[in-house]
Amino acid sequence: MSSTDGPITDRLLTGTDEATIDDKGRILVGKKKRERLGETFVLSIGQTGCLDAYPQSIWDGVVADVLGHERINAGTQDYARFMLADAEDDIKFDQQGRFVVPQRMRTVANLKDKVLLLGCGIKVEIWSKQEYELFRTHPDTYGLERRQSIDKAYRQMKGQS
Repeated sequence: MSSTDGPITDRLLTGTDEATIDDKGRILVGKKKRERLGETFVLSIGQTGCLDAYPQSIWDGVVADVLGHERINAGTQDYARFMLADAEDDIKFDQQGRFVVPQRMRTVANLKDKVLLLGCGIKVEIWSKQEYELFRTHPDTYGLERRQSIDKAYRQMKGQS
Protein backbone atom coordinates (compact mmCIF):
# COMPACT_ATOMS: atom_id res chain seq x y z
CA MET A 1 0.00 0.00 0.00
CA SER A 2 1.31 3.44 -0.85
CA SER A 3 0.39 6.47 1.20
CA THR A 4 2.42 8.62 -1.14
CA ASP A 5 -0.26 8.86 -3.83
CA GLY A 6 -1.03 12.38 -2.58
CA PRO A 7 1.23 15.41 -2.68
CA ILE A 8 4.61 15.06 -1.02
CA THR A 9 5.77 17.73 1.32
CA ASP A 10 9.30 19.02 0.86
CA ARG A 11 9.66 19.17 4.63
CA LEU A 12 9.64 15.57 5.74
CA LEU A 13 8.64 14.61 9.26
CA THR A 14 11.67 12.96 10.86
CA GLY A 15 13.12 12.01 14.23
CA THR A 16 11.71 10.53 17.41
CA ASP A 17 10.55 12.64 20.34
CA GLU A 18 9.41 11.53 23.78
CA ALA A 19 6.37 13.28 25.20
CA THR A 20 3.77 12.92 27.91
CA ILE A 21 0.03 12.76 27.44
CA ASP A 22 -1.71 14.55 30.29
CA ASP A 23 -4.98 13.64 32.00
CA LYS A 24 -6.90 15.83 29.51
CA GLY A 25 -5.38 13.95 26.55
CA ARG A 26 -3.01 16.74 25.48
CA ILE A 27 0.40 16.07 23.93
CA LEU A 28 3.08 18.74 23.61
CA VAL A 29 4.77 18.59 20.21
CA GLY A 30 8.17 20.09 19.38
CA LYS A 31 8.36 23.14 17.15
CA LYS A 32 9.82 21.34 14.09
CA LYS A 33 7.08 18.71 13.98
CA ARG A 34 4.38 21.33 14.67
CA GLU A 35 5.56 23.46 11.77
CA ARG A 36 5.72 20.50 9.43
CA LEU A 37 2.30 19.16 10.44
CA GLY A 38 0.85 22.59 9.75
CA GLU A 39 -1.80 24.80 11.25
CA THR A 40 -4.41 22.04 11.04
CA PHE A 41 -3.80 18.34 10.62
CA VAL A 42 -5.61 15.01 10.71
CA LEU A 43 -5.38 12.16 13.21
CA SER A 44 -6.23 8.63 12.18
CA ILE A 45 -5.71 5.15 13.55
CA GLY A 46 -2.76 3.62 11.74
CA GLN A 47 -2.26 0.16 10.35
CA THR A 48 -0.51 -1.07 13.48
CA GLY A 49 -2.96 0.57 15.90
CA CYS A 50 -0.82 3.59 16.74
CA LEU A 51 -2.13 7.03 15.78
CA ASP A 52 -1.05 8.73 12.57
CA ALA A 53 -0.93 12.54 12.33
CA TYR A 54 -1.01 13.72 8.71
CA PRO A 55 -0.45 17.23 7.35
CA GLN A 56 -3.68 18.29 5.64
CA SER A 57 -2.08 18.22 2.16
CA ILE A 58 -1.03 14.57 2.59
CA TRP A 59 -4.40 13.61 4.05
CA ASP A 60 -6.12 15.21 1.05
CA GLY A 61 -4.20 12.72 -1.13
CA VAL A 62 -5.37 9.78 1.02
CA VAL A 63 -8.98 10.93 0.71
CA ALA A 64 -8.64 11.52 -3.04
CA ASP A 65 -7.30 7.98 -3.41
CA VAL A 66 -10.34 6.53 -1.62
CA LEU A 67 -12.86 8.73 -3.42
CA GLY A 68 -11.23 8.00 -6.78
CA HIS A 69 -12.45 4.40 -6.73
CA GLU A 70 -15.89 2.93 -7.31
CA ARG A 71 -18.00 3.38 -4.23
CA ILE A 72 -19.76 0.04 -4.65
CA ASN A 73 -16.40 -1.75 -4.55
CA ALA A 74 -16.33 -3.69 -1.25
CA GLY A 75 -12.61 -2.97 -0.89
CA THR A 76 -13.24 0.77 -1.24
CA GLN A 77 -15.95 0.59 1.40
CA ASP A 78 -13.75 -1.38 3.81
CA TYR A 79 -10.70 0.81 3.21
CA ALA A 80 -12.80 3.96 3.71
CA ARG A 81 -13.99 2.57 7.05
CA PHE A 82 -10.42 1.87 8.17
CA MET A 83 -9.05 5.23 7.04
CA LEU A 84 -11.90 7.71 7.31
CA ALA A 85 -14.39 6.51 9.93
CA ASP A 86 -11.95 6.71 12.82
CA ALA A 87 -10.16 9.87 11.65
CA GLU A 88 -10.45 13.31 13.22
CA ASP A 89 -9.78 16.32 11.04
CA ASP A 90 -9.20 19.97 11.83
CA ILE A 91 -6.87 19.17 14.74
CA LYS A 92 -5.05 22.30 15.92
CA PHE A 93 -2.29 23.13 18.36
CA ASP A 94 -3.00 25.42 21.29
CA GLN A 95 -0.75 28.36 22.18
CA GLN A 96 1.56 26.05 24.14
CA GLY A 97 2.05 23.70 21.18
CA ARG A 98 -0.28 20.96 22.47
CA PHE A 99 -3.17 19.17 20.83
CA VAL A 100 -5.91 17.02 22.29
CA VAL A 101 -6.21 13.35 21.34
CA PRO A 102 -9.88 12.29 21.44
CA GLN A 103 -10.60 9.77 24.19
CA ARG A 104 -11.67 6.98 21.82
CA MET A 105 -8.33 7.30 19.98
CA ARG A 106 -6.37 7.28 23.25
CA THR A 107 -8.13 4.05 24.16
CA VAL A 108 -7.45 2.33 20.81
CA ALA A 109 -3.75 3.33 20.84
CA ASN A 110 -3.38 2.63 24.58
CA LEU A 111 -1.99 6.14 25.14
CA LYS A 112 -1.23 6.73 28.81
CA ASP A 113 1.55 8.82 30.30
CA LYS A 114 4.67 8.33 28.11
CA VAL A 115 4.31 8.54 24.33
CA LEU A 116 6.69 8.57 21.38
CA LEU A 117 6.28 10.80 18.32
CA LEU A 118 7.97 9.16 15.34
CA GLY A 119 8.55 11.21 12.21
CA CYS A 120 7.83 8.83 9.34
CA GLY A 121 8.28 11.06 6.32
CA ILE A 122 4.72 12.01 5.40
CA LYS A 123 3.22 11.54 8.87
CA VAL A 124 3.96 11.37 12.58
CA GLU A 125 3.19 8.10 14.32
CA ILE A 126 2.05 8.50 17.93
CA TRP A 127 2.79 5.46 20.04
CA SER A 128 2.42 4.46 23.64
CA LYS A 129 6.04 3.96 24.70
CA GLN A 130 5.16 0.50 25.99
CA GLU A 131 3.33 -0.50 22.79
CA TYR A 132 6.20 0.72 20.62
CA GLU A 133 8.62 -1.46 22.59
CA LEU A 134 6.33 -4.44 21.92
CA PHE A 135 6.22 -3.54 18.23
CA ARG A 136 10.02 -3.27 18.07
CA THR A 137 10.34 -6.68 19.75
CA HIS A 138 7.83 -8.36 17.39
CA PRO A 139 7.50 -6.19 14.24
CA ASP A 140 6.31 -9.05 12.03
CA THR A 141 3.40 -10.03 14.28
CA TYR A 142 2.45 -6.85 16.15
CA GLY A 143 -0.98 -5.69 14.95
CA LEU A 144 -0.85 -8.29 12.20
CA GLU A 145 -4.59 -8.90 11.94
CA ARG A 146 -5.36 -5.19 11.51
CA ARG A 147 -2.49 -4.71 9.04
CA GLN A 148 -3.63 -7.67 6.94
CA SER A 149 -7.25 -6.46 6.91
CA ILE A 150 -6.28 -2.96 5.78
CA ASP A 151 -3.88 -4.28 3.15
CA LYS A 152 -6.54 -6.65 1.80
CA ALA A 153 -9.12 -3.84 1.56
CA TYR A 154 -6.59 -1.56 -0.17
CA ARG A 155 -5.63 -4.21 -2.73
CA GLN A 156 -9.30 -5.00 -3.38
CA MET A 157 -10.06 -1.28 -3.79
CA LYS A 158 -7.22 -1.03 -6.34
CA GLY A 159 -8.41 -4.14 -8.21
CA GLN A 160 -5.39 -6.21 -7.18
CA SER A 161 -5.46 -9.74 -5.79
